[in-house]
Parts: sequence; C-alpha cells; structure tokens
Amino acid sequence: MSGSRACVATTKDDVRRLGGSFMKSPEARQAAADLGMSRFGYYFRGRGGVLGPVSADVTAAVFGFFPPEFVRTHCAAPPDTPPLPAIAARYADSCRAWGRRCLAGFSSADRLAELLEAVAERVEVPGIPLFAGWRDVQRPDDGPARVVQLAHVLREHRGGLHLAAVLATGISPLEATLTRDNGLRRAEFLGWQGPYPRIDGETHSRRAAAEELTDRMAAPAYEALSAGEADELSSLLRAASALAMARHRPGAPQTAGAPA
Repeated sequence: MSGSRACVATTKDDVRRLGGSFMKSPEARQAAADLGMSRFGYYFRGRGGVLGPVSADVTAAVFGFFPPEFVRTHCAAPPDTPPLPAIAARYADSCRAWGRRCLAGFSSADRLAELLEAVAERVEVPGIPLFAGWRDVQRPDDGPARVVQLAHVLREHRGGLHLAAVLATGISPLEATLTRDNGLRRAEFLGWQGPYPRIDGETHSRRAAAEELTDRMAAPAYEALSAGEADELSSLLRAASALAMARHRPGAPQTAGAPA
C-alpha cells in the first residue's frame, strides 16, 4: 500500500467523525429551530446550499444515499423560509460553532488545520460538486473552527468519491447502506422504505470493493504531504477526534489546555 493510501486508511474514520458530527449537534438543532426548519430540511438546504438554487431532485442526485422522495419532502420549504444563502451561511456557522466548543483548548489546532488545508487544496474536483462548493466557502481564522470546517470539506471529498465507487462496483446506495453496521436502522433513518433488498455475500464483497476503490481515488490528494506530515496528520486527527467526541454532547467537560 502506498504512503498516501495508508494515510487515507488511517485518517478516514476521524475525518468522518470530525467533519460530520456537527450535523447532529445541539448547534445544528438550534440553528434549524431558529430558522423555523425541520432537522432534515436544514440539513439538505444547508449542506446543499453551496450548489446554489437547485431542485430537490438535483440535491438528491448529488447526496446520493437518500431516496429522492424523502429529499423532496424535506426540501419543500414554507413561504417564510429564509433565502438559501442565509441557510447555507448558518449551516457553516453551525460547523464552526461545534468546532469551537468541542476543540476548545486543542493546542495543535492551527497545525492540524494547516495539514488538512494542504490536502484539500491538492484535490482535483471533477465529479464531486459538494466538495468543490464547500472548499470555496470562506474559512475562519481560529484553529478549532478551521479544523472542523476543513474536516467537513475532506468528508465531502471522500463522500463524493464513495458514491461514485459504490455505483461503479454495481450496488445501489441502499444496498451499500444495508451492509453497514446497524444498516437496517441506518436505512430507515435515511428515509428508505421496505421491503429491502436481500444482502448476501456478493453484496458485502462489492461493498468492500467500493471501500477499497474509494481509498484509491482519495489517495492522490494526500500526496501533498511528506511521510512525516502524513504521520503527523494521522496523530493529530486521532487526538482531535477523540477530544471532540468526548465533548460532543452538551454538558460534557470542557477541559482547558486540552492535549495536542
């Protein structure tokens, strides 16, 4: 395995947690309530706001892992819904606010942001519009918020590639979802209705192939880092992710002087 692919393999779970947990955070729930929107309405229109004023079907096509009718239902906005740029801006603010709360005191935040930025700027963007859109969003100056926003950017990078890999290996997004741990519960949460397709050994093999293909497609971006920087990125992401997950729920300890 190449050094860049090894870096992808060792960092992908922490990128997913650090770049996506804000979506289910108190900050995101409060923002949705403030805007008078449902949780999923805020999610689709906020996360997808970087695409511009597109239809629900376009949003469903880009997100990939939700049934189109579910996306249509939640993208149907009442007349008093704020304009899309305001929703997208608030969504970015939710991301940053979560980072500031959950990575407060993380002494290596600036360095981690620098490494994440090097990877994000190396990426070519064909076929991954959510990544391209989020990479263009202005980044905050403070380290904790910048880390989480950049982790979200790289989560969109992998997510877009993974959708392509799933389709390339001959399984549907629903089948890929059902092969995950707690796949049935996950599919229901994402809005899929039964009866569900049968998942057999062949489906699991194709899902594993999709994961491996995603790693290979993501790896070139990590060639922006030297071997030492790749190890540093892995270590810092692991520490940041562990700290953020410990603080994810309200009321968790917010210890000053958090470890690097």
